[in-house]
Amino acid sequence: MVTEALPKTDNRIPSLDGLRTVSIALVLVGHGFHVYGLGTTGNFGNLGVRVFFVISGFLITGLLVREIERTSTVNLLKFYFRRTLRIFPPYYFYLGVIGIAAALGLASVPLASLVYSSAYVTDYVAPTGWLLGHTWSLAVEEQFYLILPGFLMLLGIRRAKAMLIAIVLLAPVVRVLDFWVSGPDQIWVLKGFHANADALAIGCLLTLFRGQLHKLTLYRRFLGSRAVILLLPLIVFANLQGDHPLVFLGASLTLMNIAVALCIDWSVTNYQGRAGRFLNSPVMVRLGVMSYSIYLWQQPFLDPHNPGLLTSFPVNLIGIAVMSSVSYYLVERYSLAWRQKLEGRWFSPRNENIRETEPSAAAA
Repeated sequence: MVTEALPKTDNRIPSLDGLRTVSIALVLVGHGFHVYGLGTTGNFGNLGVRVFFVISGFLITGLLVREIERTSTVNLLKFYFRRTLRIFPPYYFYLGVIGIAAALGLASVPLASLVYSSAYVTDYVAPTGWLLGHTWSLAVEEQFYLILPGFLMLLGIRRAKAMLIAIVLLAPVVRVLDFWVSGPDQIWVLKGFHANADALAIGCLLTLFRGQLHKLTLYRRFLGSRAVILLLPLIVFANLQGDHPLVFLGASLTLMNIAVALCIDWSVTNYQGRAGRFLNSPVMVRLGVMSYSIYLWQQPFLDPHNPGLLTSFPVNLIGIAVMSSVSYYLVERYSLAWRQKLEGRWFSPRNENIRETEPSAAAA
């Protein structure tokens, strides 16, 4: 199997950074609604999470499959080395600052919650308080990174496709059964890895079947037509079913994930169109590149349980901008630069022709 070649602009997959900006904007709006008393109106944070998850499945699977096609294996040491220096430094910088603030009495964060967050298990063990409440989605992402390489290597591409399809079909059933058995108050019902496996799997399947899909005339016509706009109200409608938990946990989430995947393929394929030019504009790309740090640092400034100066407009937006910039320029960029240096020294030269810019997760 040869994966569908992706278009490249400036050595990046076009539109993905712009989509990350859209995703983090949805998270900011969703959390902002909490701060200003609108609660979960629109459920925007949840939608932002789904986009991040599907992008993650799409991008990471593409990187791994291309390596398997080229070398018949995955260099696990190199893969986890890259994940570590990509994800850990900004994450533990945030946890370190929150931990220091808690030690000084400036934040209410139990030590146990810091331990759970540090161990990436907060999709099953809920941390106390708001400041670490967004780490569940990073736990889902990290567990996905741990599982996916071995999953593809052990099963092979063909059997992996079948298993991923099974995951997509079974995930709604598992969520509904989990809701009945565990009740609505358990964090893992909506935020556990198993509850989000179909979002990641759909992103994986988009990579694995994209070449075949693009051979279908009807599919190509759909991506090139205005009918693709109908995906947007479909996504919004599915996302607004939160008041009907069985419908939402069942068909709605999976339907929304599929529609998001189609939007991703459309935006990558039609990156030279009007919407594509917007997604690939310098501002959208820059914010998308910084989305991981923005995601980490929006939490303390959009805290509905701690009204005050830091969470008041526009101080909260300034705080997010300042701290995410510190995180990105002083931590994230330096760790990526060191990763490149050490990778060139410890591993064989990279053959990938697309720079790896994996998405950050976002919390609802």
